[in-house]
Amino acid sequence: MSEAALPSSFLPFAALLASEDGELLQLDKPLWLTRAPARLDVLGTGSEAPGTASMTVPLARSVYTAIQNREDRKIRIRVLLPESWGGSRIWEGCIEDIYTKKGPPRSMAVLRQTFSEPEDLWMMRILAVMIGLRRTRQLNTPKVGFDIVIWSRVPEGLGFGERAAFGVSLGLALKGSTGLAKKRVDGVLVSKAINMGYKEVLDEDVPLTDCLTSALGRADCALYIEHGADLTMQWIPIPQQCSIAAIELGYGDLKTPEERAQPAITARMALAHLNDAMKAAKEQEFGSWGQITAEDFEGGMRDHVPPSQKGKDWIEAFGKRGDYKHLVEHIDPKKAYRLRASAEHECRESDRSRQLVSNMSEYGRTMREAYLAEMGRCLNGGQRSLMEKCKITHPVADEFVKRFKDAGRKGGMFGARITLNGGTSVLAAAVHQNARNDLRELAIDFCEGRDDCGDGLVVVGSDDGGVLMSWWEGVVHPRDEAEKEKGEVKAASAVKQ
Repeated sequence: MSEAALPSSFLPFAALLASEDGELLQLDKPLWLTRAPARLDVLGTGSEAPGTASMTVPLARSVYTAIQNREDRKIRIRVLLPESWGGSRIWEGCIEDIYTKKGPPRSMAVLRQTFSEPEDLWMMRILAVMIGLRRTRQLNTPKVGFDIVIWSRVPEGLGFGERAAFGVSLGLALKGSTGLAKKRVDGVLVSKAINMGYKEVLDEDVPLTDCLTSALGRADCALYIEHGADLTMQWIPIPQQCSIAAIELGYGDLKTPEERAQPAITARMALAHLNDAMKAAKEQEFGSWGQITAEDFEGGMRDHVPPSQKGKDWIEAFGKRGDYKHLVEHIDPKKAYRLRASAEHECRESDRSRQLVSNMSEYGRTMREAYLAEMGRCLNGGQRSLMEKCKITHPVADEFVKRFKDAGRKGGMFGARITLNGGTSVLAAAVHQNARNDLRELAIDFCEGRDDCGDGLVVVGSDDGGVLMSWWEGVVHPRDEAEKEKGEVKAASAVKQ
């Protein structure tokens, strides 16, 4: 058992756990602590189709989990979460409530009946993690019970990726409590388990990109991913002289999951036309518009796609084909879809992600401000494309971006973009290191006195992903002999009473 000092990143959690000492957890006995950071969508995460590229940043806000094995078969789980996630709750049961006597988890029908009330949704999220780990053969049926405390410091809403951070933190705790060696933990496999578990149990699409960022992100780095059958990932150092900041304007999550996914769905509709043309010409078909360069798009690829098409007409042409059947339920037959514009957005968004990587690296190497300005143009280009090509906009975000641009390069403000296809009120911004406080003041001043947004939260700074440096095994609060004797006397007195 490791007796290494508690890492500083766990100190806030340790202070909170002190209130649970003796009630739920025994801090003078071995336990596991895990942490997984939130994430900021910077560019390109609207689609994870083959050939698309994306960049995310793991933020210095995390979900924490503590787990301690018991000697009996009881399970106790306490969560301290935002209200939208259930708030402060506790569940007590035993292994048999979740698992069958033969080992596998109980059927989804039984679990959904057991946790059928709306206020039990938080427990279904916990089961989603357990089942995802089980499906990927990373977690067997527990032989003993356990106590868990989960605490989130991630701001509410989809914009910070709390679902993925919650899943990764809890998943690592469950794996740690089995005694599994750290070296055997595969961050990609953990991420796939979280993605799979949420989909199976809750029918929620938690992007694999989010899970990978929470699991494998590096402090002071952006995570660049080339999507495909085999993921290609790189840590891109963020130069000390600049920051990629998250700005929460607080006007809420704008759209339903279907609406947030609409640009990617429309681009997929457009791809059906392109691949029909490629097949007729006996040429290689494409997995996404991200596999096509901007030059090839303008050079003729765009001409294979109609500028606009009604959903009804597209369904008649492609809806019965195996590769496209899953899109039909997301398509409104009466709506006219801007196919060519959405295809161009996906094509150029991946290109912008690659350009951002290149400019960030060059800025770190040369410290020439021109490269930081180019980073800003990549973000501004993404913002403009969402507005013009995808018709995604919000008056509060539009007004803030205008204020941001007015401050301009002289003010150290280089570029800003709404995240997740405009589905949240979080923006990503590239600023000079010296402008961090100015950005905070800008956000606070912008939101002050308004009824249509929040307080203007700015999150700057990043942290390591949960799989890398964010779990710890040991004793949180070793007691000396005097404390132990006092505790034993207190326990004996309680028994007599």
